Amino acid sequence: MKSLGGTNITDKVLRTLWLGKMPESIKNILVVSNENLDNLSIMADKIFEMNSTTEIYSAGADNSVMNTVLDKISNLEKQISELNVHRQSRRKYRHSGFNRSNSLSHSRKKYNSNGSYCYNYFKFGDKCHPNKCKSPCIWKASENSDQQ
Repeated sequence: MKSLGGTNITDKVLRTLWLGKMPESIKNILVVSNENLDNLSIMADKIFEMNSTTEIYSAGADNSVMNTVLDKISNLEKQISELNVHRQSRRKYRHSGFNRSNSLSHSRKKYNSNGSYCYNYFKFGDKCHPNKCKSPCIWKASENSDQQ
């Protein structure tokens, strides 16, 4: 900076300009010093070396913590996505028209114990064995009359 300014710039102006270009952490330390510019530049270099290793170290520690947090967030996003898919598939099933009130078991005929046929005939139809037929059953009576 001295060579760029030539002889017209005083050390005080040069110091102000030079400190203005420094990082805040270094500037705050050097402002209180009464050293000349050459000594201040040496001090600035040493302070910078000490701060840069500390910042690199702390940045490394923060990265591992940050990566852990990002992994947890990613896992939570996956879980939320899976829950949404599961919820939507259940909603589709519920609204598809096939639910308990419409299922096949409710659309079948129900056995009427007070009816004209026994349970075996109700279940097996014409394949019902006449010996298994229980009275009163119209089918058994008609089969017996055909056999006589």
